[in-house]
Amino acid sequence: MDVKILRDDRSVAKVNWFFLFTIIWSIVVQFLPINVNLYQYIAFLIPISIYLLINRKDAERILRPNKLNFISLIIIFLIWLASLPVMFLFIELYVKFFGSTLADIVAEDYHELFLWNFFFTAITPAVIEEILMRGIILDGYRNKPKFIAALLNGFMFGMLHLNSFQFFHTFIAGFISSYVVFATNSIFAGISIHLINNGLPLIINHLYQPNPNVGYAGEPDFVVLSLFAIIGVFSIYLLIKLLFKVNRIPIKENRIYSGEKIFTLPLILSIIIFIAFSALLIFSLKSATMA
Repeated sequence: MDVKILRDDRSVAKVNWFFLFTIIWSIVVQFLPINVNLYQYIAFLIPISIYLLINRKDAERILRPNKLNFISLIIIFLIWLASLPVMFLFIELYVKFFGSTLADIVAEDYHELFLWNFFFTAITPAVIEEILMRGIILDGYRNKPKFIAALLNGFMFGMLHLNSFQFFHTFIAGFISSYVVFATNSIFAGISIHLINNGLPLIINHLYQPNPNVGYAGEPDFVVLSLFAIIGVFSIYLLIKLLFKVNRIPIKENRIYSGEKIFTLPLILSIIIFIAFSALLIFSLKSATMA
């Protein structure tokens, strides 16, 4: 790729502005009198459709609609398993320091019928959020090193959820999902791990419903959780390397990367909006519990 093209590259700024507008629009949608089931379709699918319509010539590059082989699916499932202790650690740390009020609200089940619950909680976000984040946003960082692109994608994915509780573990999930997309060159890899993460717990919970009369006592052992998280990180690293190898995609590329700045006005504004909205949400919950 020509150096001049990379020097004049503005792909990061383009998706950072798009992300800012999406964040603002998604906040506006939360105050509209709509059914909660329609939130992602209005908040995310509308901006996605507009962006893809404008950039329809690059749709194939953005979406990476390439098939996944069966071995890749198995490895992706194992990566998800290895990521669980890492995400559990961050969830438990958040609850320990900030309480479980927000966590309980996020985990609340809004659908009585299992199929509706699975569709709106697992399938819908797996498809829409992956097209948004591992499609459009990740494509905007295509001229950055993989690690930088995955790190920023995870960071922005965390902010997309607009609350401090989900930020940390979705940051990790976004980082990992970016790498499985890199390792397969397929958006279906991101959709698969997202669907497994959201859907499998729902299926297990539906088949083996917990007894509401049984409580869970005791504090989590953070030493044990940390140990399992370290093993998980090492396992993820090895499995992602294997995924690259299976799909014959090089982890490191001998190429020139873009020098375009990342933390410019749109991303800074997105961070400020995320922090402000998250703080307002926490303040509102505290006020409600004290009332």
